[in-house]
Amino acid sequence: MTLAPSTIELTERARQQVRSLIGGSSETAGFGLRVGVNPGGCSGFTYALALTPSAESDDIVINEDGFDVFIHNSMIGHLRGLRIDYVESLTSSGFTFTNPNASSSCGCGNSFGTPDEPERAEADAQLRAQVEDVITEIRPFLQGDGGDVQVVTVLAGNGQPGTAEVHIRLTGACNGCSSASATVTAVIEKRIKENLPEIGRVALVS
Repeated sequence: MTLAPSTIELTERARQQVRSLIGGSSETAGFGLRVGVNPGGCSGFTYALALTPSAESDDIVINEDGFDVFIHNSMIGHLRGLRIDYVESLTSSGFTFTNPNASSSCGCGNSFGTPDEPERAEADAQLRAQVEDVITEIRPFLQGDGGDVQVVTVLAGNGQPGTAEVHIRLTGACNGCSSASATVTAVIEKRIKENLPEIGRVALVS
């Protein structure tokens, strides 16, 4: 799926920096820029930028000059209208963010909060309860290996299939083990999506 470039905006300085990063190594040739958010930071969410080789099935793809931008459709509510710039000074350099969806932001510029919308909060809480029910079914299998899982954040999306998102944290023996990602993909994410098709992404956070 492709939205108009106005979904987010990269300044020319930001585009130049992304092109420089992509072209800086043969290993990243042809990559795109993934833009997202993660729970945490001073104000509730932090911006996440990463170079990635291709889009995922539920991504929105925005064509930029020389590369594509990938945004998971569950994150559009947080990122629509986002302006990304790149600045350099004598003391620091990096990407900066101007977000019309933010109700608050941190002095670091990389963390933001969203308005307290009662309907959205209720939808998040209802979906979280359903996710917790699924986790309760999975938990004995994880605990049998000395591990466990904690639900960190649930974002209900717009109610359509694949638009919601769940952030989880592995604990106990599962935390930091070499098979953590496989556990999330093959066990936790699979079971959650089977039971709750509105969830499009299950992300592992530290």
